[in-house]
Amino acid sequence: MKRFVAGLLLIAICIGVLVGCKKNKYEPVPSTEEEARTVMKINIGERCYEVRYELYRAFFLTYRSEIDGGDTSVWQGDGKEEYINRINEKIISEVTRIYAVFELCERLGIDLYSKEVEDEIYEMIEVSIDGGTWGEENVAGFGGDSEKYRESLRAAYHNDSTAMLLIRYGIGQRRIEEHYIGAESYVNDNGQITEGALKYTTEKVRNFYNSPDTSQILFTYITGEMDTKPEERAERVRASVIEAANSDAEAVRILMINSGHPTAFGEIENGMVVGEHTLSRDYSAIYTAASGLSDGEVSEVIKTVSASDGERYYVIYKAEKSEEYFEVNYAAVVESYLLDAVGSITDLIAKEMAQKISYTDAYGSIIHAEVKI
Repeated sequence: MKRFVAGLLLIAICIGVLVGCKKNKYEPVPSTEEEARTVMKINIGERCYEVRYELYRAFFLTYRSEIDGGDTSVWQGDGKEEYINRINEKIISEVTRIYAVFELCERLGIDLYSKEVEDEIYEMIEVSIDGGTWGEENVAGFGGDSEKYRESLRAAYHNDSTAMLLIRYGIGQRRIEEHYIGAESYVNDNGQITEGALKYTTEKVRNFYNSPDTSQILFTYITGEMDTKPEERAERVRASVIEAANSDAEAVRILMINSGHPTAFGEIENGMVVGEHTLSRDYSAIYTAASGLSDGEVSEVIKTVSASDGERYYVIYKAEKSEEYFEVNYAAVVESYLLDAVGSITDLIAKEMAQKISYTDAYGSIIHAEVKI
């Protein structure tokens, strides 16, 4: 699912969340002096990663309502420090997730500022604005209207600079997976699983699959794009899934397919195996919920929020593991195993980074009640 989530991130970047410009065609809007201020620093080894206000602002605005419940007065009240600390925990989780990928790329000798990467970023942005095809995805674009695209960007609390940072992060994540796993798709045209620096055996994969630390799930999710009241719809879907679960897993599968988001159809249809590090950090709530379920049980509606994907409302069903599933879906289980292994590497770096966060004087000048884009 980490590949799935990363793929959604890049698709989101292409079709309406992030915007930038290609050289000589769409000139980026420079960050203001205020936006470019460094508010946090992460010193790790010989390197220092600077978190600029514009990125802090994007995450703060993304998570604010989740913390304050829509009551912005809390940022001025006596208990504001508690609210600030709670939202800063989420922001630190986000920025360390991003810069852990940058750091691992440095360690692996992957140059995220090479001409090849720059060209890929600009090509992606041009398609995002003009429309067209990116990889296997058809991108609607904005008919070449960069200002409309920037309006969409601002609605997601981002600017050109943070857009390019997140695109670069997505490319870095893909390069890391290519290094360790062998290719982005993991399965080549002949149906064979590709190999990279990370080796595995059938025994290791089976042990991963059978481990009590992994869960086999069927899932679906609802977004605001699908329904004006996505949480209420998710609750209705959950009730239907509980009813279907009293029949059998196949009835649940059919319901999930009919209820699911179209971009996730394949994984909704086949189900997934997830470990602690298989999912990107935005979706750790799914792993946690699955771990607490018994086979055949249905989760509560799980809300996830990320700067890239916005709000989603998941319903998951914990399926019983079987040798038949393992054999039929072996390639998908290998993928989960490898993504879990790679995820554990970046998560370790992110945890180390979280211990090395320092705040600058510029951070001290932030008035949280007045943060806006």
